[in-house]
Amino acid sequence: MAQTGATAIISLEDARIYLGKGSDTSDDRLIDLLCQHASAMIVKELGTNVVSATYKEYSDGDGGQCLWLENYPVTSVDFIATHREKAMSVTYDGTKASYATVEVTKTDLKIRSRVNGVVTATSFALSDYATLSALETAVELISGWTVTLADLFSTYAPASLAPVPARNVNVEVVDLEVPDEGEVSCELRGETGRLWNPYGWSVGHNNVYVEYTAGYARADVPQPIKSAAMELVSVLFNFAKKDPSLKSEKIGDYSYTVADRLNAVFSKDGGQLGNMVLAKIKSFRRVTVMGA
Repeated sequence: MAQTGATAIISLEDARIYLGKGSDTSDDRLIDLLCQHASAMIVKELGTNVVSATYKEYSDGDGGQCLWLENYPVTSVDFIATHREKAMSVTYDGTKASYATVEVTKTDLKIRSRVNGVVTATSFALSDYATLSALETAVELISGWTVTLADLFSTYAPASLAPVPARNVNVEVVDLEVPDEGEVSCELRGETGRLWNPYGWSVGHNNVYVEYTAGYARADVPQPIKSAAMELVSVLFNFAKKDPSLKSEKIGDYSYTVADRLNAVFSKDGGQLGNMVLAKIKSFRRVTVMGA
């Protein structure tokens, strides 16, 4: 759930205004980085990305009627499948290797081989290729690697490949799969990402595939979440500008204790004020009920 400048909860311009920087751009690189860090911290606390994005997600069917998508609020569900078909096969038959593997993650296809003690590893970002045919061509440019693609799936998006851990392809063939046969019996119950199937989701590992859109347009992110992000950026910015070895300081009647400030902002039991961040975002956490 990493945040980038485009998907951070608050913009650089808004953060600069909040920090009282006005049109001063001298700290823009730092502030932009802190916007990303603050957003990542809130995303981790909520357990979902906040800014709207599209997702291609595999889940395990458990026989129950409800399946929860990873991100919310869900604004649209574009495709659901509960079956997979073999789309392409990968093998390594080059110079004799002690091992050769292929791996598919959510974002990459990775191939590795070790020949004469030297490991050669190549990653192909799935998003860089429009079709499986284009990905096939790229992999086969690597010496010793062979890909066989089923014509039926040549125009499928590589991002739909089912994730698999590193599998042996050293003079062996590994089949990679894509979702097939769209599901027609389920419905989305509200924005919380609950997909309901009256017949139950068939039991399996990574057997349910969903393409969907979830999150808020940045202009529509709820104000409490924006406020929490602003507070985090402010705290992180002030710490970045102070001596990192400083624990506290006192000038006349003014005193500042780093520990107190951290406790109020980050600790779950931060005194009467409570946690400034958690207090603002806790109502946006998804709460699931056993059996739902």
